[in-house]
Amino acid sequence: MILVATFQDENSPVTWFAIQKIEIEGNLNYVTEAELEAHYSELLGESLLSLSVADALDLARSPEWVESAEVRKVWPNILQVLVHEYTPLAYWRDRQLISTSSAVIRPNQIPDLSLPRLYGPDGTSDVVLEQFGLISQVLAATSLRIFTLTLEPRGAWNVTFTNGIVVKLGREEVLERLQRFIAVYKSDLSGRIDQITSVDARYPHGVAVGWKTIK
Repeated sequence: MILVATFQDENSPVTWFAIQKIEIEGNLNYVTEAELEAHYSELLGESLLSLSVADALDLARSPEWVESAEVRKVWPNILQVLVHEYTPLAYWRDRQLISTSSAVIRPNQIPDLSLPRLYGPDGTSDVVLEQFGLISQVLAATSLRIFTLTLEPRGAWNVTFTNGIVVKLGREEVLERLQRFIAVYKSDLSGRIDQITSVDARYPHGVAVGWKTIK
């Protein structure tokens, strides 16, 4: 009975191993250590003896910027959490980001980064990201870089380059049309960017150039 009473008072092993501190480790760029500590604070007071590592991992991975996490019990009173953040690749629509691992994330605060902007209907992030990769490969040997890439609801593609030129690529033969535009751009358009409003590359043997009106 003396033994039972001892284990039930405030000096029981459950109390001895109560989590008093949560240590955050990892290279953090988009979420702060203080934000993670606040998110994980519900674990404070839990006993390391009874803490489920699986449940702790679920909580550790739940913040929007966290791609993966590792949890380690450090006896007697510390829980270490190693955090790996998502790396953003592009903006997706208006309030989301796509990571380098193709995940769509929705942080409360959207960082101001020099990233391309991708648009498309609900559920098309994978399709748009794949097309972004293919187009980027075609552009690799040029000075052109994507500012926005848009998949319209009816399936047509439009790209705006960082130099301001808007190109309509349509629904079919997108890469072939892009290559035709690049050929015309290199030979005739690169020196007249400030005069161009848009380029329609949906023609089978060339492109149509929209010119600014000279006043």
